[in-house]
Amino acid sequence: MDADSRHGRGRLRRAICITLATMALACLSGCGGGGGGASMSGLLSGAQGIFGSSPKIAVAPIIGAPQNVSSEMTTALVTAGEERNLTLIPGTGGGDYTLRGYLLATPERGGAKITYIWDVTDTKGTRVTRVTGEEVVAKSSYSKPWSGVDSAVIRSIAGKTTSQLAANLPGGRSAPSPSPAPAVAAAPAAGVTTASTAAAAAPSPPKASGVLVAPVSGAPGDGSRSLTTALKKKLYADGVKLANGAASNVYVVKGIVKLTDASGGKENIRIDWQVLDPNGKRLGTVSQQNTIPKGSLNGPWGAIADAAAGAAADGIIKLLPKSS
Repeated sequence: MDADSRHGRGRLRRAICITLATMALACLSGCGGGGGGASMSGLLSGAQGIFGSSPKIAVAPIIGAPQNVSSEMTTALVTAGEERNLTLIPGTGGGDYTLRGYLLATPERGGAKITYIWDVTDTKGTRVTRVTGEEVVAKSSYSKPWSGVDSAVIRSIAGKTTSQLAANLPGGRSAPSPSPAPAVAAAPAAGVTTASTAAAAAPSPPKASGVLVAPVSGAPGDGSRSLTTALKKKLYADGVKLANGAASNVYVVKGIVKLTDASGGKENIRIDWQVLDPNGKRLGTVSQQNTIPKGSLNGPWGAIADAAAGAAADGIIKLLPKSS
């Protein structure tokens, strides 16, 4: 084959390649009838939707609520998570994160308040975010604060919880929260259940130099330290003047924890917060009680201490004179 033939065939191959490349570009820019930018944008958008990551969150057993509420809450969290690009998996394994929940039912006049605290930890056990909130329930009886927690209340809590998770975790997306449970009479919140006894009216309480929170007794795990610290923080945040152990003429708050066996691998926990005046007279008691998995509080209390102290603080403050 002579040199001219070889050069001719080379030019032909180059021409064919250029033509094919031009056709490919024309196809990319022309498909769909719109501008090339719009089509490519749609293509990339679709790819991101297909390949975008969905955070996987293992849902640990929920502490503080009756079994039926815990089971329905877990299911509601899974459903609400799907709407927010979150994959929630019942159980403690298989997730990028683990969600641990603590619910507290506080009886209030005319209803109850459900307080919820959710801690999210990574695979190393480090907390990455916390979600908290309250839900008011009007149908509950004072002696059975969980009785008014129906499917609508559970869906509302699950929707609010997953909305905050989606905002705080990479890969989630916001979505309209489910319609809230029908508004009910105002009542206040959520983890070990609370009931408070009002103080009997006392004639002109003596002036005192502050409020002393005594170390909590009877708590398993680190409950004595964490409950005492959590209550001090809560009372201080609410404007209560705290006193140290060396102060005299103070009001005293004493926390007493009692655990008793219950059936089915459970145990009953009761926390009594006694409020004493400077003369040692008891002004009243704020009591919290619930049934929990046996041994679940033998280690760090974490958010449960915050929830218990937060729920008890309002009742304790009501027992103290305004000047404290």
